[in-house]
Amino acid sequence: MPTLLRYLLRYCLACCMALPCFAMGMDKLSLDEGWRTCGNTPSAPASLQQLLRPGRLLCVEREVALAATPSSTQLLVLSALASSELWLDGVLIGSNGQPARQASGEGAGDIDFAIHLTPQQLAMGKHHLRLLLSTQQVSAQLTSPFYALYLVDRQDYRAALAWYRLPPLLLAGALGAAALLFLALTALYQRQRHWAVFAALCLAASLLLVAELWRSFAGYAYPWHLPRLYAVSALTWLFSALLPLYFYTAWRLPRWPLAAAVLLTGIALAGALPTHFDARCWWMFLTGLAASLALNLGALWRRLPGSRGGALIALASCALFLLTGSQFAEGGFALVVCFLLLPLCAQLLAQLLGERSKAARAQQLENQLLRKSMQPHFLMNSLSLISELNAQSPQAAETFIEALGAELRMLNEFAQQPSIALTQELALCENYLSIMGTRLQQPCRLQLDGEAAGVTVPPAILLTALENAFSHNRYRHGALFILRSARLAQTQVLTLVLPEGEARPHAGSGVGEQYIRASLHAVFGDAANYTCAQHPAGWRLIFTLPAAP
Repeated sequence: MPTLLRYLLRYCLACCMALPCFAMGMDKLSLDEGWRTCGNTPSAPASLQQLLRPGRLLCVEREVALAATPSSTQLLVLSALASSELWLDGVLIGSNGQPARQASGEGAGDIDFAIHLTPQQLAMGKHHLRLLLSTQQVSAQLTSPFYALYLVDRQDYRAALAWYRLPPLLLAGALGAAALLFLALTALYQRQRHWAVFAALCLAASLLLVAELWRSFAGYAYPWHLPRLYAVSALTWLFSALLPLYFYTAWRLPRWPLAAAVLLTGIALAGALPTHFDARCWWMFLTGLAASLALNLGALWRRLPGSRGGALIALASCALFLLTGSQFAEGGFALVVCFLLLPLCAQLLAQLLGERSKAARAQQLENQLLRKSMQPHFLMNSLSLISELNAQSPQAAETFIEALGAELRMLNEFAQQPSIALTQELALCENYLSIMGTRLQQPCRLQLDGEAAGVTVPPAILLTALENAFSHNRYRHGALFILRSARLAQTQVLTLVLPEGEARPHAGSGVGEQYIRASLHAVFGDAANYTCAQHPAGWRLIFTLPAAP
């Protein structure tokens, strides 16, 4: 799992780093500068950024000089909050929406608009370009409705656009999957506060990337731009607030409600700065990163486990964002989120695996303790029997002691192994029944119906069942125990039939049953099952085990 996450991290980092370089390497001719208003009155050249304002109808024109005729189809790309009409050399080449002098008459255009131009339309020399732009439905909050106007090769544009979308889209999907994973782990495995916060953090980051990709992936009419910006701002605030809260809950620092209020207030103040949307998002995210760094440094000062790695990740994330934050979501944010959240995800999964390993070791220790408790239990019963035999027949007592020694040697040897062959378990049981037959002076034996080869079981589970039978019953005339072995599909079913004897009082603590269930779970997990039911002739114990391949 950690190796897979390392490869995934390297891939996402490479994609996000390649994105700005690829986009900057796209060869395009910017047409933002040198525009004059239409009409006979001459005006000073200006940029569309300066000329275009909300709530107006603007006609502008300029000359475009081409040093050579392009060899392939070009795209004239206009990104603006405007309805538009475009003329090239006096010919209408495209329209986007319906420009008008009043908002009621304007048909809103798409925010991004591209026109295909053939090499014949863009022959070498000078060309006259005219734009009619209508911004009647643009909110006054957006002081600059213009974003970009450029001429670019169609193939270069499509390739750049694909690379522009792909890394954030992949990262959004990975973060969404991580959010679902940690929500499921929080609900099903252990309810820790920082796990739930991390799931919400991944979900907020995924939604933020989707909101940013909405424009380049699906497009929309420009009046939807302001609601999208509000959604991006809200998700940025949410992510920036959840990030330090995650570290706060992960380090279990004191007074977390007060700290949470301070963090949320600081990020809210950053979001209320009188700047444009991108700048507010930038400041909110930087505030969240700075708060996260401060919390990790505090944890490092307190020498909390794992704080050194957290502090390094937070410090590197702050530096990385300051270097690459000019393109917020597709550049700086995507890169920092990839660098920040994937190591945290790997850290949490490693923590989960470590806790599961600790739980398995605890179960193993518990099982070992149960095994050790079984040996004194068996030994006490045997010593009682030696006392009885010694009074009746010293020779029988000596034979019994030898058999007891062999039983204890086998039990000690098998107890060191997690599982043994069924044939070994049967040898252990037969020796035990020989001992009990000596005690009762009556035959006690185990009959096998079926095959024992290829079957493995935890050590002493059948022996424990037999000992429980003798603890609860008096077999004055001996006893015949039957073990049936059958393979059904992918399972091996062992059925041990215990004959009914004369009931005897028994003040047991249930250690035998506990040992059987714990041993089966330690070896086979949830794939094994154990049931015990009474039937007219005694008791039937059913062990359902996964069959060997």
